[in-house]
Amino acid sequence: MQTAPALHPAPSDWTLPPRFIADPLVVEDEDGWIPAADLASGERLESLFEMPQRLWDAPSHAAAVLAWKTYTYRLAQPLATAWALAREIPLLSADNVLVRILPAAPYIAVGLRRATSAVLPTSPATRSHDAIVLPDESGMLAFFRSTLIDQHLQPLLERTKETRRAGERVLWGQAAAAIAYAFADISASAMHDTSLFTNALPVCGLAGVDGDEQVWRNTCCLAFASPSLSACRDCVTVTRSRKPAVTGAKIKNTLVRRLKRGDAAD
Repeated sequence: MQTAPALHPAPSDWTLPPRFIADPLVVEDEDGWIPAADLASGERLESLFEMPQRLWDAPSHAAAVLAWKTYTYRLAQPLATAWALAREIPLLSADNVLVRILPAAPYIAVGLRRATSAVLPTSPATRSHDAIVLPDESGMLAFFRSTLIDQHLQPLLERTKETRRAGERVLWGQAAAAIAYAFADISASAMHDTSLFTNALPVCGLAGVDGDEQVWRNTCCLAFASPSLSACRDCVTVTRSRKPAVTGAKIKNTLVRRLKRGDAAD
């Protein structure tokens, strides 16, 4: 895969369009990549579920949840990075995302066809022809819901439910936890940023970051159902020890946990 440089020097001519945070994810050669649209349509969805079945001998329903856990975390990483560093939201709709299934950790790689991003009017990236300039934070969150949720994860969830015994709440729980872990990794205001995006999911209150910058969640990834895995250290099926989230939001008595970043088994 060839990508744009990870860091871009300041242009000598200020009229040149700046580059987006998402630029390093742009895939120039799509050979070996799966269009996310083929996952969301169901056409190649089995290739996503095959990964946890092959690696951990996960049963059918657990494979779907573990695949969602890994997949949504890989999507949440560029979202959190772009938002935390530049208040950008990359275009993560199914028609712009490319996926590669890997034989070992991190198991799934995510790329983009183009680095199109939503930005605020105050961003220098507004000069880019690929910028989608939105007036305020509400507009940015609407863009997130329309592109990543409505045009990507919602149809993927519907196809998953058609073929696997996986419930809607547990699948959205993996997406919410993925967002929380991604922001906890990168954001100086992880609690607030996580709340913004998890509250925009179709099912709210499933994961977040507390006042101690620890991630909590209240759905299970079903790792314990796989012979090669064990339950997470703070799995809701193992412990009911909970700590109130100091967020001022509606979530209370939430489970505190630390995730070994990128490990689908933890």
